Amino acid sequence: MQKQLVSHFKHKILLFLAPYLAFFLVLLLIVMALFYQDNNNDCQTNSETNVSVTTSADKEGVAKSIHDNLKKISGVTEAGIAGYLGNTENESGFNASIVQSNATFNESTAMNASISGYALGLNQWDNSRRVELLNYAKSQNKKWSDAGLQLDFALNHDGTNSDLLKQGLKMSDVDDATEFLRAKWERGGAGTTSKRQSYARAWYAKFSNGSSDTAVDTATTGTETTQNTDNTTNNSSGCSTNVAQGMGTSGAPVKEIPSAYKSKIKDTNFTATSSSNTYPFGQCTWYTYNRMQELGTPVENGLGNGADWGKNVKAKGYKTDSQPHVGWAVSFSQGADGADPTYGHVAVVEAISDDKTHFLVSECNVVASGTGTVSFRELTAGQGVTFIQGKQ
Repeated sequence: MQKQLVSHFKHKILLFLAPYLAFFLVLLLIVMALFYQDNNNDCQTNSETNVSVTTSADKEGVAKSIHDNLKKISGVTEAGIAGYLGNTENESGFNASIVQSNATFNESTAMNASISGYALGLNQWDNSRRVELLNYAKSQNKKWSDAGLQLDFALNHDGTNSDLLKQGLKMSDVDDATEFLRAKWERGGAGTTSKRQSYARAWYAKFSNGSSDTAVDTATTGTETTQNTDNTTNNSSGCSTNVAQGMGTSGAPVKEIPSAYKSKIKDTNFTATSSSNTYPFGQCTWYTYNRMQELGTPVENGLGNGADWGKNVKAKGYKTDSQPHVGWAVSFSQGADGADPTYGHVAVVEAISDDKTHFLVSECNVVASGTGTVSFRELTAGQGVTFIQGKQ
């Protein structure tokens, strides 16, 4: 009888608690579903997918936009970004809509993962990665040629390749980051390492200092110690200039065009680089070659150190003079106007003063040696300089 009463009492309790247990179970399932959904979203999306890259014919504008997007990612370094930009410039020239060999886009061809040599976009995705890019673009209802979508894909939707990209972006050495991304992430471009690294160093020099650069608007004999921390000679191959010597008879190096000369210079693209340049990155010879190419009056590779240009160009038939001409290169012999006593120096004449007594040069390897930083000096024509007209 007692057992029956206990059993009857348990049955009553279960009947009483059943609605509450059912409600609790439903509530638990809802919470678990929400928790799973949140976790699933965390795996699929994050702040890094909010990518918007400018669409522009201006290579520097696209590179700057990519740089600014990558800077938002935790742990990414300027060296790593430069490595990515160097590879991207080599792959596509920052043209997100380009097809390998400038071919016309054909969707059926592009969607065939077995076809090679039909790479697409900023980083020239090919084979299955090309197909995955196209499928991701369709899932986002965007064009595959959208630069922002491509960067989003590279960072977050390219499988384990996205992890490799982020690993390279966090490296601290420009050359190492560039080669890592070429070999491990791009997995192509054998034999182009030095060119990619040259591009990368140029972008590093362009973007790494950001807005912290001091803008000096006058060319005077005063010293700018905060800018010119490299006050000793840099004996790298190509040229060297001793800032401690005062940088010439007329003016100190400055990072901005002096106000008296701004209206005289029409082409201000001082960061243009040439893929045919074989001079060492960041040297005065490297910069002068690039600048003369930009001005449309090129000089050739293999002219030697800065001091050697004066005599070597004469043997090759270039026109030279002892007086400055706008758009001409200028070779400084050893020690002239502060040039290195061993290697000399070379620069480009940008403008001549109103009274014809001074001229302004743009040059490299004077401020922040080896970084590709461009600076300017106002000089007077004197001994030990040879002005060189480029080819036309």
